[in-house]
Parts: sequence; structure tokens; C-alpha cells
Amino acid sequence: MMNNEKVIYPEKQLTLSVLEGKWKITILCNLGLKGTKRFGELRKLIPNITQQMLTNQLKELESNGIVHREVYRVAPPMVEYSLTQQGKGLLPILELLDTWGKENKNLNKEEDQAIYYEKRLTLSIIEGKWKLIILCHLGLIGTRRFGELRKLIPTITQKMLTNKLRELEQDGVVHREVYPVVPPKVEYSLTEQGKSLHPILHMLEEWGKNYIKQSNKAMENFKSAELSDNSISENNTN
Repeated sequence: MMNNEKVIYPEKQLTLSVLEGKWKITILCNLGLKGTKRFGELRKLIPNITQQMLTNQLKELESNGIVHREVYRVAPPMVEYSLTQQGKGLLPILELLDTWGKENKNLNKEEDQAIYYEKRLTLSIIEGKWKLIILCHLGLIGTRRFGELRKLIPTITQKMLTNKLRELEQDGVVHREVYPVVPPKVEYSLTEQGKSLHPILHMLEEWGKNYIKQSNKAMENFKSAELSDNSISENNTN
């Protein structure tokens, strides 16, 4: 889900990587609210998605351990999808996304208020590598000048930081204060709407921490079982 590049706020970025995109959040909401579903049932619940896209998104969610795929050996073949325990752990986050979206409907950018659009609205504000990092820095450290943010995020380019701050300002979650002095002084801070994202960012981090912990535990169990099998094999050979 994430590359080996050193990242800031890795737990939050990890969780976002699971939720990002138009379709994943819709799939997760359907499985979370309506329970186990067959592939065809999901297609009917999400009529605008193509068969190939649904297949790809389900495959990604399955590989991330969020969705379980159960294949029944019957004719014709029957396949059902459901949320794993890790997947169910995302439901409180989805609820927070929904609540924030409903409280900030004025930020809605979609012409058609599609299914679960409140959750997608909230996600659109924070998704992406840089927006999340900027919001976390301003939330944890407080008001900062442009140059200070550059130092806090050394791998971001000046143009990218400018663009992301502008987007966050347009979204109403970041305030830009220009002081009439020489040389020019500009400071950035979170608006009240931006500060209201704190509970969501906290839950993203908690889920990410738990996911990493469970993944590491599963890897340790796998390695332990592998060593045990190798030991048994060597004893049988001797």
C-alpha cells in the first residue's frame, strides 16, 4: 500500500491509502451497512461502476486485508464479499467522515450528490500525501509561515506546497493571513472547520497503528510456522 520512502505521519497515510478513491469508500459502506454481498449484488448497489473497476477495487481491498472473498464450490460458481475485522474497524472512521461531511455540505464540489457523498466530500479534503501532512503540522504545531512549512516538509516542492495550501484555503480548512509589512509576511493556520477534522485524523492514526501491529504479528506467526515446518522437514530427512 505504501512504498519504502520514509513518510511523516505513516499511520494516517496508511489508513488514507486504504480509503482513497471514488469507489473504495462506496464498496466499504455497502458491505459495512448491508453485510455480505455477492459480486452481482454489489454491481446493482453501485450501478455506475464497471465490472472491471469493481473487480480491481475488491482485489485491492482483499489484498489489504480489508475485505474477505469467500468462494463456494457450487455450480454456477458463487463468490461472496464481506468485511474482515480490520475492515469493520474502519466503520467508525466512515461515520466520522459522514458526520463532518453533513456539517460542511457547503464545501460540496459534486454536481450530483452521489451515494455516500458526505463521506467522499470529507475524504476529498484530506486525501493525498501532502494535504494530510500539512493539516497535521498546522494542527499539532500551530500557525506557520510558508518557509517554516517548507522546512517541516523538506521533500515537498515550493510549487506543490503553494498549490496544496491554496486548495486547502479554498476548501475552507486553512486560513491565509497576509501582513502588510516589508518583506511580505504570510502565515497559515487551521480554520474552525479545519480544527474540526482533528477527531478524524486521530482515528486514522489509531486504525493505522492497529493495522501495522496486526500485520507485524501475522508476519511473525508466518515466519514462526515456516521455521517449524523447516525443522520438521530436516528431522524427517535425518
